[in-house]
Amino acid sequence: MTRLEAARRTTSTIARAARLLAPTVLGLMCARVCLIVATYGSYASTDAGVFTDGSSLAAMVPLVLLMIYLGKTRKRLSKRAVFIATNAGIAVQAVSVVVLGIVVLAPGASTGIEIALSSIATLASWIAIFYWLRRARGTSSSTAAAIAFGALLLSEPFIYIASLLPRGIACIAVGAAACLQFFFRTKARTRPLPEKAHADKMPLGYFGFAQRTQDGVRVLGILAFGMFILSIAVGALRGFPDGQAVPFAPATRIGYMLIVMAFFAVLIWQSFRESRSIMSTTIWLALEMFGIFAVAAYAAFPENPDVGAMFTTVLNAGMTGFMWYLVIAFSSYGKRDPCYYAAAGWSVYILPRALARAAVVTIAPYAESGALQTAIVAGLILASAQIVFIQLIWVEHGATSQAENATPKSIRTLLGLDDIDDVPDDPESIRRALMQNDVKRLQEQFMLSDRETEVVTL
Repeated sequence: MTRLEAARRTTSTIARAARLLAPTVLGLMCARVCLIVATYGSYASTDAGVFTDGSSLAAMVPLVLLMIYLGKTRKRLSKRAVFIATNAGIAVQAVSVVVLGIVVLAPGASTGIEIALSSIATLASWIAIFYWLRRARGTSSSTAAAIAFGALLLSEPFIYIASLLPRGIACIAVGAAACLQFFFRTKARTRPLPEKAHADKMPLGYFGFAQRTQDGVRVLGILAFGMFILSIAVGALRGFPDGQAVPFAPATRIGYMLIVMAFFAVLIWQSFRESRSIMSTTIWLALEMFGIFAVAAYAAFPENPDVGAMFTTVLNAGMTGFMWYLVIAFSSYGKRDPCYYAAAGWSVYILPRALARAAVVTIAPYAESGALQTAIVAGLILASAQIVFIQLIWVEHGATSQAENATPKSIRTLLGLDDIDDVPDDPESIRRALMQNDVKRLQEQFMLSDRETEVVTL
């Protein structure tokens, strides 16, 4: 097959998947646009300071409590509970963002009220995002990449337009548009599940590790730890060097949008070309590269910090998409409710990022220059790269014994993958175990009797 024929085939495959996935992707896009405009200031700067990190820390409290509850009880949320939570999340998101816009436009607006509304909007937006990611469980690696990065890609032009408007007007507009999620949800439920959009010829990226259960648990655990370290670096870079948000110039704001859209388009394209490394080593290398570019730009252009902010925001958006992708992977192969994995993913990414930003604000007055912060951030980027790549090499080439590769029980428990220890290695047993797991999910979803479940299994 020639390159032209391969390109045409990939284009056709993406077009077919896009038609089926459109409602899910557009719904996720609406949720993200509303979140960024309301609490990140439409990326007119790296973020909106306390309205971003302060509201994120406040919204993380109920999420952590939910994660602990679902982790301890191992309960799975019913369809009715998910339906009610989604309706409430979208409605509260729309109302809170519109009210926030009105408060911002009102003279003498209270900062405390703005922070409270930002916190409510943040939590409601996360609930809406959780729903759309939940719909993607069970998909292939390429489909998961299309949903996560496709929504991010499509949201960027709308966020840019919002950045040109006064904040209050932008909030009112996107708050009203958030109600479109109800329409997209209705459309999505009339179409085949996202898992039917595209099936990879072989499991790719981190989805591929599910064929080797012990390796899959180990890699996902190491990856979560690597993301935790890199998130600290992102938090420090977003407020370089004194912890305050870095405003964009018109050129760098457009530059950020073009770079991040091109980056996401390449990820989706290569995923549908079934590149084995694009959603494993390649994406991680790209994220590290943007982090290095940000550090270098801050050091090389101290009078123009918006250049470094441009690469920092690309890194931040890329980390968001990668986290969404990993939440789908965890939800597809873990045994706990998808909301558990979403809450855990947010805890690994959002929490350290916000805390790192707060730490920079605290220590900045005592730092004589940004040299120390630069060294710390560079060290964190290096550490995350070393941890992830060394572990990937060990898993892929079998450099360690099976006993050494086994993930500690505590990590498996935290990741919700602790009840899949004794899976046989032969293909027939793996196929049978997967089939039994699928039937069990059908029984839970449709409340089948034991006899009906036995018939389905046969």
